[in-house]
Amino acid sequence: MYRLNDSDTSLPTIPVHPIGYGDAQHLLSELGGDEVQDTWKGGLNITYRYGPGFTNPNRKVKMSIHTSREIRTIYNVIGVINGAVEPDRYVLLGNHRDAWVYGAVDPSSGTAVLMESARVYSQMIKKGWRPRRSVMFCSWGAEEYGLLGSTEFVEEYQKILGERAVAYINIDSAVVGNYSFVAKATPLLQQAIMDATKKASLDSNLV
Repeated sequence: MYRLNDSDTSLPTIPVHPIGYGDAQHLLSELGGDEVQDTWKGGLNITYRYGPGFTNPNRKVKMSIHTSREIRTIYNVIGVINGAVEPDRYVLLGNHRDAWVYGAVDPSSGTAVLMESARVYSQMIKKGWRPRRSVMFCSWGAEEYGLLGSTEFVEEYQKILGERAVAYINIDSAVVGNYSFVAKATPLLQQAIMDATKKASLDSNLV
């Protein structure tokens, strides 16, 4: 890909660094100013305020951040199973590999599902089965930085994907929270999701 100048990247225009919710709760609980409107309130057990400054005017915070700004090469890993009837039509399953911290849920749970799906497909193919359409397993790089890996892929193959892609299934954060099933999709896929969950459920009354 051609690299553009720094003004075209997704870097923020002001210094930004993520912190854990424990540190955030400690700092936000001491923030001064008026209480925020209801739509601005989060889930921490504190009184949310706009600021500026702290309730104690002598309170100061010092952060030591050790990061470097450099150019790195990123990689997308794509595996393809050719379809038996419509090989030029694509169903894509995708997830990113990079994480903010340890990434147990985001993205590793999705990566585990992606890898297991690829394993199951390979076992079925060894037994003589083949999907009607081509299936693409996509492992994206640099998602947390700004969706760069997947964006570069789509920009590179925009015309082909626009003509031949049937659906894209994103499995980032595949396992999170309780045992409830949650899916988001375009309206055209609503019935397909309902049918798939019914087949996957051990008890149809749960769906």
